[in-house]
Amino acid sequence: MSKIVYDFDKGIERRGTDAKKYDPALCPEDVIPFWIADTDFPSPVEVTEALRERVEDAHYGYPYIDMEFERSIARWYKVRHNTDLIPEFIDFSPCVIPAMIWFAKEFSSEGDKILLQTPVYPPFHALVKNNGRQLVYNEMKMVDGQYQIDFEDLEKKLKDPAVKIMFICNPQNPTGRVFTREELTKMGNLCLENGVMIGVDEIHADIVFDHKEFVPFCSISKEFAENSVTFINPAKTFNVAGFRTAAWFTHSESLYRRMMNQQSYAKGMGRSIFGNVALMACYNKGDDYADQLVEYLNKTRDEFVDYINTNVPKIHAVKPEATFMTWLDCRELGFKTQEELKDFFFKEAKVLLNDGTTFGQKEGLGFMRFNFAAPRHIVMEGAKRIKEAVERL
Repeated sequence: MSKIVYDFDKGIERRGTDAKKYDPALCPEDVIPFWIADTDFPSPVEVTEALRERVEDAHYGYPYIDMEFERSIARWYKVRHNTDLIPEFIDFSPCVIPAMIWFAKEFSSEGDKILLQTPVYPPFHALVKNNGRQLVYNEMKMVDGQYQIDFEDLEKKLKDPAVKIMFICNPQNPTGRVFTREELTKMGNLCLENGVMIGVDEIHADIVFDHKEFVPFCSISKEFAENSVTFINPAKTFNVAGFRTAAWFTHSESLYRRMMNQQSYAKGMGRSIFGNVALMACYNKGDDYADQLVEYLNKTRDEFVDYINTNVPKIHAVKPEATFMTWLDCRELGFKTQEELKDFFFKEAKVLLNDGTTFGQKEGLGFMRFNFAAPRHIVMEGAKRIKEAVERL
C-alpha cells in the first residue's frame, strides 16, 4: 500500500459537530478554541476503514478478549520506542485517569501522600484529592526559559515515609519537557531508595520534536520496570479520544495482578468494540500518520513560539520539546488576578485557552496553555489575535 500523504493544513471542520472543543456554550462563533488537548485533524484513513469494516458486521454485542489489543501495543512500543513489553501484563482502561486511580488505590491508603511534579495536568490533582490521599508537590523551576526538576526538593520530599507514590508525566504536560535518561534514572533511584511506587503517564510519547530521544521509563532498568505501571492512550496522536480506549502495562506479574484486582473492583472490565478496533488500527498501521503529524506540528510549534516571543515581548511562550501545547508565561501583562487574564484572552483576543492555575494554583498563576494542534493558518490567526489584543492594552 502506498504511503498516504495527509494535508494537515486542510484540517477538518469540527464546529457544529459534537466536538467538546467547539461546544457553543463555551466557545461562541467569534472565538477560536485552543484549549482541550485533542487535534483539529482527521484521524488516520486506516482507522476509518477499520471502523467501517466493523460496522458492516452488523452485530455489536459483547466481545470476547483475545491478545490482539495487547500485541498491537507491544508492537508500537517495540517499533516506535525500541522497548519490549510483555503482552500478558498489558490491559485496557477507558482512559488514562481511571487506571491511575486504580494504581493510587492499590498502592496507597487513605491519608497517604502522593507526589506530583507541578505544574501538571489538572486531573492528576483531582484523582489524589478525590480518593482521600494527600497531595505533595515537587515544583519544577523555570531556568533560562525552560523547566527543570528541583532534585533537592524532590529528594527531601520522597524521604517522607507517608509518600507512597510518585506520578511522572513524560512528556510533561503542560511544560512540554521530555525528561532525559539521566533525569528519569535519578527519579527512579530516589523512589527505589525510599520505597515509593511509580506511575508513569506516557500519553504524549509519540509527539516529540527535533528528533529528541524519548525514553520509556520501564526501558531503563529491570528494577524500574518492576516498580512501575505505565499509562498510555492513542488519543493524542491519532485524535481518537472519544473512543475512551487506553491501556496500562507493567513488567511485574505481582503488580499486574494487583492492578487487575482494582480494575475488577471498579467494574472497569468492559472493552468497547469500536475503541478496540480504533486502538489496534492506530498502533498497527499508524506509523506514517504519526511521522507526518510530528513533522507538521514541529514546524507549527516553531512558527508560533517564534512569533509570540518576537512580537509579544510581554508574553513568553515556552518552547515545548514534546506535546502539542505551549505554556504561555503572561505575568508581565500585569493583570492583578487570574480571572482578569482569562477574560483578556477570551473577551479581547477572542481565543479560548486553558487556565494555568488548573495545573497548579501557585505554579500556574499568570500562565495559560495554548494547543497548537490545528491547521497552521488557524494557529497563526490565534497568535495574531493575541498580539493585537496586547497592543490595545
